[in-house]
Formats: sequence, structure tokens, C-alpha cells
Amino acid sequence: MKTIQTNCFYYLPGFILLLFFAISGCKDDTDLFQDGSRLYIEKADSVQSLSGKNRVEIKFAVPGTDAVSAKIYWNNRANAIEVPVQGDSIKAIIEPLEEGEYTFEIITYDAKGNSSIPVKIVGTAYGSQYAQTLQSRAVKDILYDNGTAIVYWGAADAESVVTEVSYTDASGTAKKVSVPSSADSTLLENIKPGTLYTTITHHTFFRPVSAIDTIAAAFKTDTVVTGSLKDLAKAKGILFGSLISYGGGTTHGVIYDGSPNGIYTKLCRSEFNLGQATWGPTRWSMTPPSNFNDVNAVINWSRNQYDKVETMLITGPNNYMPDWFDNGTFTPQEMDVLLKNLVNEIMDSNDNKSKVDVWCVANELFNEDGTYRNMKWNDMGWEDDASGLKGTDQVNLKHPAFIGKAFQYCRERTNALLELRDYGIENDDPKSPSYYKYKAFYQLVKHLKATNRPVNVVGIQAHMMIGKGTAVGTAANMKADVPAGSYDTFKKAIKRYKDAGLDVYLTELDIVSLMPGSQLQPWTKTLAEQQRKDYYNVVKTAVEAGVNLISLWGLRDNNDPGWRVGQSPLLFDENYNKKPAYYGVQRAFFDAKINP
Repeated sequence: MKTIQTNCFYYLPGFILLLFFAISGCKDDTDLFQDGSRLYIEKADSVQSLSGKNRVEIKFAVPGTDAVSAKIYWNNRANAIEVPVQGDSIKAIIEPLEEGEYTFEIITYDAKGNSSIPVKIVGTAYGSQYAQTLQSRAVKDILYDNGTAIVYWGAADAESVVTEVSYTDASGTAKKVSVPSSADSTLLENIKPGTLYTTITHHTFFRPVSAIDTIAAAFKTDTVVTGSLKDLAKAKGILFGSLISYGGGTTHGVIYDGSPNGIYTKLCRSEFNLGQATWGPTRWSMTPPSNFNDVNAVINWSRNQYDKVETMLITGPNNYMPDWFDNGTFTPQEMDVLLKNLVNEIMDSNDNKSKVDVWCVANELFNEDGTYRNMKWNDMGWEDDASGLKGTDQVNLKHPAFIGKAFQYCRERTNALLELRDYGIENDDPKSPSYYKYKAFYQLVKHLKATNRPVNVVGIQAHMMIGKGTAVGTAANMKADVPAGSYDTFKKAIKRYKDAGLDVYLTELDIVSLMPGSQLQPWTKTLAEQQRKDYYNVVKTAVEAGVNLISLWGLRDNNDPGWRVGQSPLLFDENYNKKPAYYGVQRAFFDAKINP
């Protein structure tokens, strides 16, 4: 025992000395530390993974000074890359990678092969599946005018960077425009128009949070409607036109055109394929010949320009007739002769019987409650109702005799289509102020058909109000809070007339701003946008319901000093600028679906 003790003490000082030097050596090598029985160099620090398109970038720092390389493993160490350690911040791109999530391990090495403890981090490689979840920036609207398209964009996604738009210019050259996410609109200049439309393509690039690449959404195609209103309407089998003014004074027209550079006449030519000539029978003279020069001039101009010509009117309320007639005293037989003479004279003048395609024979016959207006023409007498309708559908027991005779006398002189027209006849809705007028008008249609009177067309005037759907824009309604008209009941009314065997036209379409308290409203962007929506809905509904012809009640606002001045009813403003309403009609014709 003693010997063993002596031997132990003999070797103990040497062991302690070796241990001291070993510990001292570890303290001098700061890149090494001990974990159990193994020595490790310092591991990677501040590790980040940044996603990319079929790749991932790994970034990390190396705190010590002895690491000379690093290996990055993935797929359970089935794959690896080695990168040199130069400086204290390292970046490595790992590619190509299939789309998905990966766990990466980073191990650093010194020159002696000593390694660090592995550091793990998760990274994601984006690919086609992720791209399919992205949506290119939405287009709110595209407006085209004379070679330039303006694209109005929807809100940009927070991760979107830029949208690239491609189009073809007028020379056939492919063009690209980059649109930053901060832009609300984009101008596409010198775009090549189509007869009706052209297209643009665009796709948005996204940079997700912590990503090194932008990822493109799929290409999206949008339509730029470039066709004129008449061409778009014709493609749907619709005649589209307007009241055509003669002109004179502050009123611009096709005969006396005081507009800048004749723009009134130019637009009438470029936008319409139908002209409507109007005349007040106030020009009808008790002693022939009557002076129909104004209306004849417009008929002739329209005949040379358009596919079809419409003329209104032959008979109607007293305000359309001359004073000598309104204030005269005539027997029913004399009234009959006067009616026939009026028809013959307007038909023979200028050979209108062969130049006019559609005649408005009778206009505005009813009061709002469905009774007949107090008209001079009623002195011709009355005839019993033959409509076959009963109960509340039979609003009137008798009808003025002049109506059927006017259609009869017109048919004797022309093969043109013959139209019965009124306003407030488009809503089959008991809540409508004109509900009984609608019922009375339909009853008259049935009566005329039952008695073999040659009525071919129902003309819905379609004077409407901004924000009120299809509610009729009478002077009283514009000042009152009347209920909005339903497009469904509008469509139903059109179908009912067509089922009776008649064509249906919108003959005097305009949509006016309201006059609360009898005061004109200032024109605002909000009103202009609502008017655009209203025109779109009215025209699209009418076309899809089977309307054959649509005529506006004028080209520009305030052209007629006696009609809706200050209420902005039409598609062009007073200075011939296209209003949003124009694009509403344009898009409605393009979007409307026609049943085969």
C-alpha cells in the first residue's frame, strides 16, 4: 500500500502540469469549445432563409476567425453545397430546387477539419403552384378614345411590385408598359383598334415577404372596346341613333351646324346608323301647302347617311298641334277629312312615304292614371274596346276613334313600319306612378291588334332619371322621391309587347339628374358615374330583352334650349366631350347577350 501511494504521488505533479497546459491551450483557441468528449468550432449565427423562384438564399454570420468553409445540407443530408467563408457574412444560393419547404443544416469547418454544431433553418422555394395562387391586378375599367386607351386599375396587393402590360400599336409593333403598384391608371398610346374591340394582356409580379425574387401571376387578357356605338349596336342586330337636329341659333344641327369644326355633324355620322327627324305638326297649315322644309331636310340628310330613318309624329296631344286646329270647331266628319289630309300631305311632301322607314303615328295619348288625355283629336268620336281584357286590366271601355284611323290612313300611303309611342309604359310594377298608364297602353295595343289596325311597333320613350333605374323622368317625378324602376319589370314589359306581335323600340332615351326642391344639382363625378351605370343597365337590359332599335333624344347636353337644360341627360357634354355615360352604352352593347 505504501509503495502504491509513493508511486502515485510521484506521478501526480506531472499529470497536473499536463492538465494545466491543456487548459491553457483551450483558452487561447477561442474557436473551440468542449461538448462532452468532442471539440467544436463556433456555429453559424444570425441565420436567415430567403425564398426565391425554385431557389432559396441562405445568409448567416460566422463569429469566429478560424472557420474557412461551410456546408449547407438539405433533403436529410442527401444534398449539400460547400461555400468558402470569406468575411463575417456569408450568402449562398441553393438552386435549382423543386417547389416546396426544405430544412437546411449549416455546419462550419476550420482548416483542421473541426466542425461546428449543425444549425437548422426552414426555407421555401416558390414555383408554379404558388404562382397559380397569385392574381394579376384587377382592371376596373378601360376607356378608349381616338387611339388612346386608359386603363383604370383596382387596388394593388401589398406584395405586388409591378404590372407589365402588353399591347399592339397602330403600326403592328408589340409594346410593353411597366406599371408600378402605386399607379391608379395607365395610358396606352397609339393602340391599334379593332372594328369592335382589341385586347391587352397583363400580369403582375409579386415579391413576398423575405423573398429574393419576384413571382409572376398568370397572364390575364382584358378587352378594350374600340368600336363606334353604331358598329357595336349593329353587331347585336340593333339600330342605334338619335334625334337629329336641323340647327340654327344656339342649336347645332346637320343643316345649320354652328359647332366647332362641324363636330356635331361628324359625330352624328360616326356614332349612329339611324336618324330620327322630328317635326311639330304646328307646321301643318290649314290651307296647303304646309311648310315641312325643316323636317324634309333632316329626312334627306338622314336618308343619305343612315341605314334607317324614323320620323315623329302624325297625331298627339294639343301641344303638338297648330293653334288653328286646337281652337277650331269641326264635326267628326270634318275631323276625319283633316286627319286624312294631314297624312297625305306629310307623306307626299318630299316623297317621305318612300324615304321614311318608321313613322310615329300616335304619341303621348294617356294621363298617368291611364285615362286618355283631353285632346282635340278626340272630337272624332270613340269606339268600344275590343282588347278582350277584363277586370282591372280593362282600364278604358272606349278608345278615341282617331287612333285606329291614323294607322289605317298611314298604311294606305306607305309600307313603312307604324309606331305607337308614349312614356311611362315600361314598368309592369304596381308601385310605379305610371302603372295604370302602362296597363292602359297595353290595352290599346291589344285593341288595335284585335281590330286589325296596322300597328307594328311600340315606342318606349325611355326618359329616365339618374339613380332611379327605369322610373320615368317626368317633370313631377324629377322633383319627388319616386321609387326606382326595376330592370326585371322593364324586361317583362318589353316581352309582353313582343308577345303581342310588335317590335319594341327605345325612341327618346336620356337619363337626367334629379331636381330636388325644383333646383338643378351641380354636376359631380358621383352623378356621372351613376349615370354611366344607369345607361349600361338600361341598354344592356333592353338589348337582351329583344329591343330592335334605340334612339337617344339628342347628341349633346343643352343643345335644345327647351329640353332638360342643366340636367346633363346625354352621352356628350355641351362641349362634345364623351361623358362616362358614353362608355356605359359602349360596354352595354359589347356585353349584351343575344338569344339565338
